[in-house]
Amino acid sequence: MLRLLLPALLLAAAAASAQPALDDGAITVSGEGLVSAPPDRAVVRLGVVTEAPTAAEALRQHEDDVARVLARVRSFGIADRQIQIDALQLGQNYGPNGPDGYQATRVVSVTTDSLAAIPDLVASVVESGANRLDGIGYTLSEPGRYRDRALDEAVAQARAKAERLATAAGASLGEVVSIQEQGVGMVPPYRGGAMMDVAVAAVRVEAEPGAYSTGSSQVRAGVVVRYRLVAR
Repeated sequence: MLRLLLPALLLAAAAASAQPALDDGAITVSGEGLVSAPPDRAVVRLGVVTEAPTAAEALRQHEDDVARVLARVRSFGIADRQIQIDALQLGQNYGPNGPDGYQATRVVSVTTDSLAAIPDLVASVVESGANRLDGIGYTLSEPGRYRDRALDEAVAQARAKAERLATAAGASLGEVVSIQEQGVGMVPPYRGGAMMDVAVAAVRVEAEPGAYSTGSSQVRAGVVVRYRLVAR
């Protein structure tokens, strides 16, 4: 009986080995989703620089300058929670002949959702004492609304790629074995230059309001997905 069973088992094993054994196979692909959205929030960084012959005078005048700038900012309906003031910096100026007075500097960061008011805001603070513009950064107030869409697009792209590869390999796409998020982040546009003379910026506001165009923010998501391959 054993002699009769052995050839049959060998034939069954040979037949099985002739079939594509893809049940344990898998394919790993990546996908990326990119969603564009118009920014609805901005952060304006305004510098206040005060120069005076002595350190004490520079500090006193600087406090007055900053107070005027803050008052002008608040006149646009901007609450204190939307205003951040960097630490005070005090240093000595040096000219061709050596020490030449003192300089006090602070940067006031203003967050606002009233993008249309930014040109008027920048022009107005010039009159009140701000004399530098660090830049204007545009962003989204609710980026979570776009993160989910970006993730959906990333997964869809990964699946489409996996289906093409599986078809090319003569197999079918099976279940998801694993999925890893490779990060979801925002790529905001940026306008403005580092430490620009705010008087120059004010001229640009009057001559070219389009200089403060917000552009478009982008939310990017990446995933890596591993799928089971199934023999056809």
